[in-house]
Amino acid sequence: MTLSATTTRAKLFISLSTGCWIDLHEQPRFQGRHIRLFGPSDFLNLRVRTDGWDHEVRSLVVGPGAYVQCFAELYFDASVVWLVPDQRVADVAELPTEQGLDSLRLFDRPPFMREPGFEVYAQTHGHPSPSMRLT
Repeated sequence: MTLSATTTRAKLFISLSTGCWIDLHEQPRFQGRHIRLFGPSDFLNLRVRTDGWDHEVRSLVVGPGAYVQCFAELYFDASVVWLVPDQRVADVAELPTEQGLDSLRLFDRPPFMREPGFEVYAQTHGHPSPSMRLT
């Protein structure tokens, strides 16, 4: 009996974007180079800078399905600013904070009431719609 050799090839699948992303621009008014970060995900200390890029992000665009929780340092329990779907910030200096922001958490949904940072979200954007219940 002869065994035939079967070749199997591995596959790596890439999902379609759900709109959960944020574009970071190196210059105000969405100018200069930019990078797109996809979520849901955590970005500690925004370690995404490329060669020649200054040490600051100067403008940003939030994707249509993204909620972005911004932090100072690594304190994920103390959010500073929330950004919502389709929000465009032409100059990050105009964000309502005096703190430097250097960590982001991208969600594909608004925050739940019991999650850290919900109070900051509710103060700025109101309470999210209650989730639907299946009966």
